[in-house]
Amino acid sequence: MIILHIENRIFSKKCKVTESMMKLKSFAIYITMSFLCVSCFNAPEYSNIPEIELMEIRTSRTVPFSGDSVIVVLSFTDGDGDLGKLNTLDTTPNLFIIDKRFGVIDSLSYSIPNIPQNGSVKDVSGSIDVNLLSKIYCNPLFPEKMKDTLEFSLQVRDRAGNYSNMISTGSFEIICQ
Repeated sequence: MIILHIENRIFSKKCKVTESMMKLKSFAIYITMSFLCVSCFNAPEYSNIPEIELMEIRTSRTVPFSGDSVIVVLSFTDGDGDLGKLNTLDTTPNLFIIDKRFGVIDSLSYSIPNIPQNGSVKDVSGSIDVNLLSKIYCNPLFPEKMKDTLEFSLQVRDRAGNYSNMISTGSFEIICQ
């Protein structure tokens, strides 16, 4: 009877070891499957030529000399991550705005700041708010300019010299107060 009890105790210990091994094996399978699932998701691959898209135009009643404005929100992608200024000393134009009223291209008033690389992936994407305050001509001395229809085209250039697609805001109206 003592022998049987010892064998029973040994069997009981084997069961506990087996249960622990099963839990460990299940955990290892779970971790392996998690890594496999995560590795199946690839980071998006963008073209090295920047691409922009119009997301939104925010307008308000514009009060002359008050700082009210029109804000154009662009989304962007760039595959090699060289969009924006290289550093604070970089003066190369990288954002071009065409005022459709006059056909004037402005490449000096606006620029995209440096976009820092995030991790080891070079691709960048995000959004840019462009404040077009300097493009609005509201002057209370000229009543005919108390309402204006605006339309802009925008394009960006990366540091490698690649130009993005050109987008248009379409025409929209502002009312000066």
